[in-house]
Amino acid sequence: MSGNELLRVEHLTKTFGKLTVLNDISTSFAAHEVVSVIGPSGGGKSTFLRCLNLLEQPSSGHILFDGVDICDKKTDINLHRQKMGMVFQQFNLFNNMNVLKNMIAAPVKILHMDPEQAKEKALGLIRRVGLEDKLESYPSQLSGGQKQRIAIVRALMMDPEVMLFDEPTSALDPEMIGEVLEVMKNLAQTGMTMIVVTHEMRFAREVSSRTIFLDGGVIAEDKPSHELFDRPQNPRLISFLQKVL
Repeated sequence: MSGNELLRVEHLTKTFGKLTVLNDISTSFAAHEVVSVIGPSGGGKSTFLRCLNLLEQPSSGHILFDGVDICDKKTDINLHRQKMGMVFQQFNLFNNMNVLKNMIAAPVKILHMDPEQAKEKALGLIRRVGLEDKLESYPSQLSGGQKQRIAIVRALMMDPEVMLFDEPTSALDPEMIGEVLEVMKNLAQTGMTMIVVTHEMRFAREVSSRTIFLDGGVIAEDKPSHELFDRPQNPRLISFLQKVL
């Protein structure tokens, strides 16, 4: 891993009743690192990602973000969530607001950014994803790929230190997947720290510096991406890759 450690996970366990979804997971993420999390459905990938910003409360363990244990009850989690951008499968845009208002709502309300300054920033970001002609459009007027690109730049409006992606292309038609992955690829090239739960093996292999294989609630392999894909060791990973590649 290169650079400074940004996020550390120590002995993370998550249970729902008698079901253990995550079982004693420990790992860490460096600043500017791009990490993909892959594995079979039901293996705990999305739960793991949602635990990183406490959208799911861990049953036990610690998550240190910028050296602060965000699982500590005394920690202001809302303050730390501002530094974590999150992109979901289902976009989560406000349907009653146009694209511009979707982008500037949080920075103006939470960061107290000047509205004109927020608009200028929004225009700069939306140009990067080729949707500057959609600023006045409403989510219902956009394709799935356009909505997801807006969701990504909306998260970037908060100047996050890390971006969390929860299967960002799984709700998209095949022809729209490429345009969203291209935005994510460009974002990775800018040095953004990214943790991506994904079914897109090509993205994991080519864009991620590292890939984690999560299966049955445990990390079965965690290696540089090319090594994990070219020389898988875990029998479950070998079986999984044979099915998806």
